Amino acid sequence: MSPRTDKNFLRLALAEAHLARERGEDPFGAVIVQAGQIVARSGSRELELGDPLAHAEVLAIRTACHTLNTLSLRGCTLYSSTEPCLMCSGALKWAGIDRVVFSMPQSALQALSGGLKKPSCAELVNIGNRRIEVMGELLLDEGLAVLAGHLFLAKAQWYAARRR
Repeated sequence: MSPRTDKNFLRLALAEAHLARERGEDPFGAVIVQAGQIVARSGSRELELGDPLAHAEVLAIRTACHTLNTLSLRGCTLYSSTEPCLMCSGALKWAGIDRVVFSMPQSALQALSGGLKKPSCAELVNIGNRRIEVMGELLLDEGLAVLAGHLFLAKAQWYAARRR
């Protein structure tokens, strides 16, 4: 896809993150695209569903598999407001996603929240023979704006300060 198209789809993932934030969820969003068409989109819904696995990427993968009636999302790109976490990276590897584009890297999220360094999505998904293209950080200022002042960061910063 062209950089312009990537930015357009990434902005839709950021919009999903905004909607999740408005619902009181952590502000993360994802969109899955195949052949230029959106096949799934979601924001985080952990609180709503009472499910710690209800990250935006996992929900989008589930919806895309259901919509396309397949367990393989080869030929698809996942756009994410933030670099996929360990769990989501595993899910997109198992789902066969070909490409990942994200706004804010995990390193920036961890720096903002006081979290510990985590492996990158590219490191996690490119274990084994099959390679997945991982592209980011893209539209970083817009990704940061989604998180600005969010309780998620305030809670994480408070917790990090108490651990010291």
